[in-house]
Amino acid sequence: MNRIVSLVLLSVGALFLLVTLLSSFFPSHVRVSRAIDIQRESTLVNGILQNPSYWKAVLPAGTQFSTQTSTDSTCHILIQHTAAIQMAAGYQVFSAANGAACSVQRYYDFYFDWYPWEKFSSLLLESKFGLVLENELQQLKGKASQ
Repeated sequence: MNRIVSLVLLSVGALFLLVTLLSSFFPSHVRVSRAIDIQRESTLVNGILQNPSYWKAVLPAGTQFSTQTSTDSTCHILIQHTAAIQMAAGYQVFSAANGAACSVQRYYDFYFDWYPWEKFSSLLLESKFGLVLENELQQLKGKASQ
């Protein structure tokens, strides 16, 4: 009986070390991004994106956020969410040569600790947050077209 218990404990420990070793090859920072072309001036689109009411509408209800860096064409926002994973969001606006159109790139940054379950969860982020970003960009395009 003692041998079986020690074998089970040794097996669980070895499995945990193996999973931890495998997860160490996964990145600690993952960025999910999408881009869209909008047929409006970049100043108009920037005005929408820099408005805090836009972020309140886009981010889940109750999410606290603060602007980390902001320029005339970029913004990086730190998100304080109840989830264990640290998140940030942002955008970049690229003006076309004629100024009548722009491209907007929206992104979410995720930062993970060394825990294997967090690192393995990074495999699912693209499928989940990619659709969220596409919907947000379509809403932005509709709002800019008004």
